[in-house]
Amino acid sequence: MKNAISLSLVCLTLALSSCSKENKIDDDLKEVAANINKTAPQTLADGVRLDSVSAQPGKIFRYNYTLTDDTKEGVSPEQIETFKTSAKEGALQVIKTSPEIKEFRDNDVTMVYTYYDKAGKKTADFKITPEEYKTK
Repeated sequence: MKNAISLSLVCLTLALSSCSKENKIDDDLKEVAANINKTAPQTLADGVRLDSVSAQPGKIFRYNYTLTDDTKEGVSPEQIETFKTSAKEGALQVIKTSPEIKEFRDNDVTMVYTYYDKAGKKTADFKITPEEYKTK
């Protein structure tokens, strides 16, 4: 019985410290988001604008973009898939190599990307998990 109580206390301590660390990371992500949002919106490339970012519980960092030259109805599903594949490959390369987001990599942050057309309609989205950016 004494061993069971000790084991329970150890498990509780580990769970609390784990939650505490995740809460700290979530708080840090919120601070990063607030700082980035001070400079948003930002035009990044021809026809792509970063509108905002947000931190969500569970170590998730969301990017919201607008495709300023396109409407969802003006592009085919194949074009959307091609864009999505290309955008994900580019984002994955940046995540793997950028020193600016080393802390994201070190803390297993999942990044979610959402693209809207110029009318505000959701056009494409994808996420990149730690498993994806930590593989060679």
